[in-house]
Amino acid sequence: MVGISSIGVHVPRSRLDRALVGKAWGRKQPPGEKAVAHFDEDALTMAVSAVLRCVDDAQAPTIDGLFFASTSSPYREKQVASFVATACDLPREILTADFCGSVRAGVSALSAAIRAVQSGAAKRVVVAVADCRPAEPDGDLEGVLGDAAVAVLVDAQGRLAAFDGGAAVAEEFTFQWRTDQGGPVQSQDARFSATHAYLRDLPEVIGRVLNERGLGTEQVAALAVGHPDARTAQDLAKAVGVDPKTRLVPSLSGAIGVTGSPDPLLLLASALERAKPGDAIVVGAFGEGAEALLFAAGEAAGPGACRPALQAAIDDKLPLPTYEKYLKYRRILGQDDTPVEFVSNVAEHREMQQDTRLYGTRCSACGLVQYPQARVCLGCHARAGLEPAKLRKRGTIFTYTMDHLAANLDHPMGMAVVDLDGGGRVYVQTTDASPESIRIGAPVELTFRRLHAGGENYNYYWKARPA
Repeated sequence: MVGISSIGVHVPRSRLDRALVGKAWGRKQPPGEKAVAHFDEDALTMAVSAVLRCVDDAQAPTIDGLFFASTSSPYREKQVASFVATACDLPREILTADFCGSVRAGVSALSAAIRAVQSGAAKRVVVAVADCRPAEPDGDLEGVLGDAAVAVLVDAQGRLAAFDGGAAVAEEFTFQWRTDQGGPVQSQDARFSATHAYLRDLPEVIGRVLNERGLGTEQVAALAVGHPDARTAQDLAKAVGVDPKTRLVPSLSGAIGVTGSPDPLLLLASALERAKPGDAIVVGAFGEGAEALLFAAGEAAGPGACRPALQAAIDDKLPLPTYEKYLKYRRILGQDDTPVEFVSNVAEHREMQQDTRLYGTRCSACGLVQYPQARVCLGCHARAGLEPAKLRKRGTIFTYTMDHLAANLDHPMGMAVVDLDGGGRVYVQTTDASPESIRIGAPVELTFRRLHAGGENYNYYWKARPA
């Protein structure tokens, strides 16, 4: 039955203790932390990380669709889904689409992927959902909003969860928004919005989807709903007749913040890690209406349902030492990227396979894998028989240096020569790492990150982070 067969999650390693926000502005903050995208991360790069964890190299050639959902895409005019598909080395002949404009975009993209597979328009579709929403310093949302990404593979097997129905409503209601001028997320009265919109629309769609399948709320094993805060989620559970203590999937807001469009799918992932085969799980999202999807947990549900385990992703963290460091990561304080020359589409096109899909060359005579791509083998000096070779994204540090002079938002800037598993050696920046974690022989993985900006455009490349 059509459903979900794999889930990959990405939670940025950086964490901001909300007490630092409170100390900076003299305002009370809720307890806990929020996940903060590294200065070289955005919704695009986090989506790439989630997809690479959701889809392995053996599955990649079989994917024929990728949908990207976000309210904080780094581009207003440029399809990010195609960019993510390229960086993940998915086939060119696939269906791609971007979903945006509302924090229910992730659930809407998942619903569209399910319909595409049901209709036969596609066989395997990856839904990548990521958000890095800006909050105003000293604003009500600064300590609340967190960053994260999740990727879900939809196919006809549904090993993790089988789709069992859905419902949606659409109605204008101004709660949280950003205009086309950019800027931080704005918000109106939270309690009024919860009472007259959130607690009106979500119970309606949840009730509809359960009634259509002939299920009572007592048969719902888990309710995974995106929410503006944990209290409102509890009020929703009570409104639909679900015990918030036992069947409402616990909020992640205290550990990583309210993540926006990824929130419902991260909570769905959490529910599937605890589920037994056959459990009924409802996932719901709100935003100018609401949408709810019903799933039955599959045979692969339970521990190991996500890559990595959601709690492991949350626990893998580097605390930000100061609030000012957070402001630098958000590019509110400090020097931004060093101005660089514009990268033309000619150069980008010429080096797409090498730099974005990450291919080197393999010599058919001696087997040497080298990077960048070459016309002459460095080992046996053969001038023929060099073929493109997809590089693996894990390896060990051969040597490194720490640059204290480079213009960078995080000092010092690590540069490492990495010997990749399966062959190939790359010279890349390091990221997500404390200085002591960069050492010869340390295992690392390559992660797609924003490298610099030039010509009113962003340039991306691979960096190494501790494995």
